[in-house]
Order: sequence, then C-alpha cells, then structure tokens
Amino acid sequence: MSIDDWVAEAGRMQREGASIIDIAAFLRAFGENGGRKINAASALGKEYGWSVKMKLELLSWTEGGTTDQELISLVPSWFPGG
Repeated sequence: MSIDDWVAEAGRMQREGASIIDIAAFLRAFGENGGRKINAASALGKEYGWSVKMKLELLSWTEGGTTDQELISLVPSWFPGG
C-alpha cells in the first residue's frame, strides 16, 4: 500500500466514524507491513493540518510511548468519538 493509498483509507475510516485509536492501529499495521509510518503520519497530518506534536504523538502511540487517553486528549475535533 502506498502512502497516498494509506492516507485515502485513513480518511475513509475517519468519515465512517473511526476513532483516533482506530487510525493509530491502522498506522501501526501499515508499519508492520513494511510501510514508513513517519511518512504516513506526516502525510495524514498535512492533509488535516495537524501540528508536529500531534503527528509525533500518533507515531509514539504505535510504539507504546503514548497511552490511549493521552492520544485521545490531543485529537483534532474532526475525529468522531475521539
């Protein structure tokens, strides 16, 4: 899956009501399947105007460095159920 495909799928998931945790888990799986998580998080963040901190927290969650609650607290308002 390309970065563009990943961002498109993450956007579709978001529109269908996915939480930030769902998107983060999708990012983790992308990395486990050989994708570059940092590039995917950066592309997603660029698409939605995220701060660098938000992108880094998303990446940190995929490595176990950020808890669900910490990530949820930083979620942009467009993430339903976040």
